[in-house]
Amino acid sequence: MVSKVLVTGGAGYIGSHAVVELLANGYECVVVDNLSNSSYESLARVQVLAKKYVPFYKVDLIDLEALTKVFEEHSDIESVIHFAGLKAVGESSQIPLQYYQNNVSGTLVLLQLMQKYRVKEFVFSSSATVYGDYTRYPGIIQVPETCPLQPTNPYGHTKFTIENILRDVSASGGWKFAILRYFNPIGAHPSGLIGEDPLGIPNNLLPYMAQVAVGRREKLSVFGNDYDTRDGTPIRDYIHVVDLAKGHVAALKYLQDQENDICEEWNLGSGKGSSVLEMYDAFTRSCGIKISKEIVGRRNGDVPLLVAKPTKAELELNWKTELGVKESCEDLWRWVTKNPFGYSQHGVIGTTVHKGDYDNRLVTLGHGSRFQLIISNRGASIIDLLVDGQSIVLGPGDPGDYSGATIGRYANRIVGGKYDLDGKVHQLTTNDNGNTNHSSVGCYSEKHFLGPLVKTPSKGVFIAEYVLLDEQPRDFQSDLQVSVIYTLDVQAKALDIQYQAVLTKGESTPINLTNHTYFNLNKVNADTVQGTEIRLATNKAVGLDGTLHQVDVSTFNDKEEEVTILDSVEPRIDHCFVVAESTSLDSTKGKLRPVLRASHPESHISLEVLTTEPSFQLYTGDGLTGFTPRSGFAVEPARYVNAINDERWKKTVTLSQGDAYRSRIVYRFT
Repeated sequence: MVSKVLVTGGAGYIGSHAVVELLANGYECVVVDNLSNSSYESLARVQVLAKKYVPFYKVDLIDLEALTKVFEEHSDIESVIHFAGLKAVGESSQIPLQYYQNNVSGTLVLLQLMQKYRVKEFVFSSSATVYGDYTRYPGIIQVPETCPLQPTNPYGHTKFTIENILRDVSASGGWKFAILRYFNPIGAHPSGLIGEDPLGIPNNLLPYMAQVAVGRREKLSVFGNDYDTRDGTPIRDYIHVVDLAKGHVAALKYLQDQENDICEEWNLGSGKGSSVLEMYDAFTRSCGIKISKEIVGRRNGDVPLLVAKPTKAELELNWKTELGVKESCEDLWRWVTKNPFGYSQHGVIGTTVHKGDYDNRLVTLGHGSRFQLIISNRGASIIDLLVDGQSIVLGPGDPGDYSGATIGRYANRIVGGKYDLDGKVHQLTTNDNGNTNHSSVGCYSEKHFLGPLVKTPSKGVFIAEYVLLDEQPRDFQSDLQVSVIYTLDVQAKALDIQYQAVLTKGESTPINLTNHTYFNLNKVNADTVQGTEIRLATNKAVGLDGTLHQVDVSTFNDKEEEVTILDSVEPRIDHCFVVAESTSLDSTKGKLRPVLRASHPESHISLEVLTTEPSFQLYTGDGLTGFTPRSGFAVEPARYVNAINDERWKKTVTLSQGDAYRSRIVYRFT
């Protein structure tokens, strides 16, 4: 049986890595985070990395009403891993009241709701700071869990207070508590997709050094070189964040295996200490950059030595560190070089709205420029496209119209909703004059895509990748992994869309993906495409019966003297035009062809559509629900209509194990 875990602070540094490990171990996760020192982008990347959806709520733990809603909507939560909290030692001495309010009060609200909803398994993210300066006890090099607790700063006091609360609550009966005292988390996920991204000035050594290395900070300040240590700088036990995340999974499994109440503490550390200067040397070796540093006075609350004795965790949790300082520095540098400004990317903004069963995430690429793309993870849809500041697409209307959405698993029509594949006859749900159009009830427009994973490889270029795990839809007896990759080039005023799909389970399946955006280039009247001039690459079309015929439309040539001008009534266009009578399952192996050119004399905006696909469907939007007639026109480059039932083209739309489907569409504007 799958176990669901509520992860507080799950968008943060340690929390996001823990979510990855939980998902890898078969758990379902729900994340709450107030994003005060984290970013939703980390969770978007976690979902792409793990290929699993994670519900997210932007909630502050002291908000009882908001947190109650989470427990109400996820009544099957069985356990909690609690990371949420302010965590900087130095800052805690400056704003102690905020630390007590946030850390202690937030935990009390969480425990009250756990009690109300009968959730009794709790893994607490404590800290080695609860030990304070244990060098006051002669002969202790590695601190054991039995060492008396005496924190030296407000942050440590909040953790100490929460531990005492847990012990008192445990005494009332019916609870299972794991208190994890970990030492100094460093590093990043080896993929380079997630890592530490502190907002403002970093309070910890490694992220500060990393920002100096990439030029975000001038130099590193070493707080004191007069401690009684081997080089005068403080010694800490540094633990790779992936090891630390695995420690939380081990603790949760331990609690779940216990039949009786429990409240136990475990150190999570390597048992090895490194000084500040030793870590400086290790990181400079990994990045190959000479990092400027200076020695300054001691920092309030710091202790000279803090190294774990991790024996108890190894014996009872069957856990120990596997990655060392070298791997930590290398993974951190990989994260930093891929993400020099962390999750923040110039020209990219995002907003998240929790609605229904899924989070609706809107991301703007090219924000602040005159060429912007707004996309959503619902249907991997184009919500808006701004050219020279003018919106030229129709936003999503009635869901049945799919405006802006990715269309699949099979775009366009299948006659009668029937097809024969591998000797079996399949019947799909029909929705269009007895035919199946856009996969009917299984259309991707209503599906929740993971991500997006956003990259900015160069100035003015933005890449956003969505992933869909299309598992056993009603009409298709197979599972797919689908990627939709948007590339926006602000300087070239171009939007490139690439589709990829592989079969992950089951038998061969029909496949045909495209985008269903309705364009309107009319600057004067956004309710009609009247006056739009259109030229096509061909006037040859294929009907549902597979016959090729000529359509009375203007095509472009060297002179381009003739145009088709759309008005409010005629001509009505709804045809599948053919530009090539052969292609392969991966059409990107072929050339990129221009298939349509459109412009409007009032806006002076011109659109050119290019594709590697062999055909394209053109609609004039006459029956578009939710919009006035003729309010837009749609161009859908894809495979031939009803191709799954035509022996000429059947292989071009049949995806089998070991094969890959690919296609590409480019919109260029002038």
